[in-house]
Amino acid sequence: MAAPPELLELSRTGAAPFFYWEHPARGMAIAALGSVVELRASGKRRFEELSSRAQELLSRIRLDCETAEPCDGPLMVGGFGFSDRESAAREWREFPAACVMLPKLLWIRRQERCTLTRIWDPAREERPDVAFPPSQTVAAACESSLNAAREPEALAQQRARWRERVERARAMVKRGILRKVVLSRRIEIRRAGADPAGMLRTSRATRPGCFSFWFARAQTALFGSTPELLVRVEGERVCSGALAGSAPRGSSPEQDRALGEALLRCAKNLEEHEYVREAVRAALGTVAAHLQMPARPVLMRLPEAQHLFTPVEGRLRGPRTVIELAGLLHPTPAVCGVPREAARELIEREEPDRGWYAGTVGWMDRAGNGEFAVALRSALIDGPRMFLWAGAGIVAGSDPLAEFAETEAKFTALLRSSGIDHAG
Repeated sequence: MAAPPELLELSRTGAAPFFYWEHPARGMAIAALGSVVELRASGKRRFEELSSRAQELLSRIRLDCETAEPCDGPLMVGGFGFSDRESAAREWREFPAACVMLPKLLWIRRQERCTLTRIWDPAREERPDVAFPPSQTVAAACESSLNAAREPEALAQQRARWRERVERARAMVKRGILRKVVLSRRIEIRRAGADPAGMLRTSRATRPGCFSFWFARAQTALFGSTPELLVRVEGERVCSGALAGSAPRGSSPEQDRALGEALLRCAKNLEEHEYVREAVRAALGTVAAHLQMPARPVLMRLPEAQHLFTPVEGRLRGPRTVIELAGLLHPTPAVCGVPREAARELIEREEPDRGWYAGTVGWMDRAGNGEFAVALRSALIDGPRMFLWAGAGIVAGSDPLAEFAETEAKFTALLRSSGIDHAG
């Protein structure tokens, strides 16, 4: 049996839009080239609107499978910004508040099985003749030359500004305006020939439990390796999770284990995590029965940090699409805060436009099944610039310097996959 194709190789075509999605531990990958239809929306009902329009579009497609194997496609792929408003930032000009597309060419690999779905309008074009990419992986050396070094004075200024922001947020917590808010930092890096494919190859080898994603538009591209599933729907089964509360990795197995055990006992991190657990449970409790979640979180260990994690699973009481449920959950306190609106107001007032950072990226099939992940550990490429974001949850017990160190560690998730040592 021939080996399944390396779907990342499709990025070599240079065609746009290009969408890539992979979860190595689950043995699933998606690659999409071109767009037959692109659906966009903004405003508070953007999830519901695109869910309805995507379902209607997918239902009108006539399937013509050439084999006895079931068809995995077609799918809608894309994502949603952190805010329901259109971004005014130039770098996010190709990423609207919500955007999902029906690809012209769609490859889906599940374990050793790979299918190709081709979509066209027979009234306007002939059936395309497209083959699979080569099955063997072409090892491409990453020749990017990113300059992530920052002058000590500049870093000191960033640290000072961060301290001021954290102290203002803590003051709001003490006054009862907030209970938690997730603040983020953005860094801009001038780069020469950044290679998202190379970065994602490295990330999937070192972070197999994370979601790799890449959405290349005509001039800009968002890519990343996120550990956080927002929601997955498989028939009646719905899965989500709470991921909040962080600690560094240790320099030895003994130190690493001690740091993890301390994280599991840390009152500040447990408080931060509990807000997310409760929000996910409350949101899914409105649409699902038999919700299951352990009484206490477990550790999720990543190369750059270890986190508190609680899986959540249940059975839907009635038909719901994955996009609908994504809208029900987004934004969780893991990326926004509690109360949600007060936290979001502070974030949008103080930060550069997040765009799709801390938004959600994923896919949906004809039955409404699919999965969306939170767009963390991500970078946006715009010409000669690359933007990266990292956040930290702020509660009453937060220490500004410790939270700054947490964001510095999170920046390394992608930079190290490029061979860059990001020292903060």
